[in-house]
Amino acid sequence: MKTGFSGVLQENLLFWNMWNIAYAYDLLEKNHEGYEAHFELLQEMWEYCWAAVAERRVDKDAFNEVFGRTYPAEFNDEGEFINPRNILHETYDDMREDVLSEFCITLLVIAFSNIYDGVMSGRRYGARAGELPIEVIHGIVASNGPEYEFLSLPIVQNELAAQASLLRDLGQPQQYTIQDRHKYRDLAAMQSMRFIEQG
Repeated sequence: MKTGFSGVLQENLLFWNMWNIAYAYDLLEKNHEGYEAHFELLQEMWEYCWAAVAERRVDKDAFNEVFGRTYPAEFNDEGEFINPRNILHETYDDMREDVLSEFCITLLVIAFSNIYDGVMSGRRYGARAGELPIEVIHGIVASNGPEYEFLSLPIVQNELAAQASLLRDLGQPQQYTIQDRHKYRDLAAMQSMRFIEQG
């Protein structure tokens, strides 16, 4: 997908990133009991970004006011947070991949960090954003037992085709909003998948 990403207009980068975050966010939104403080911080960033997509501009001061509660993140040589800013940092290293809420939180912390870095630096961001929904699908499939021929699963093929279609669209000016967060995807198939927590 990286070759298609090179054609995405700068003005469409935030939508591309938010479109790729949608699966993980939707899952967390439905499964955040016990993680309300985490969800509140992530929800605030989610809502700000979608408002910016609708307005077709990012106000850096307002962006920094929302994202500045969590980012920039600083790490030591071992990859641990230095001076944790909030519960997202304080609990990040203890998050487990086999607990759906925690799995989604870790993916979203990384995704929003990439958005923060891109917006604040003014550089292109999101070259690897398409990996996030694939990670979500893989996590759900893996939670259901032995590995399948993952890349041949219809849901994976649909996601890859959806990404290719959207990347083509994003080479042109668009007026996408939060209502387009699942454009081209087989949302019913994704919603039918169940994450089975281990333990």
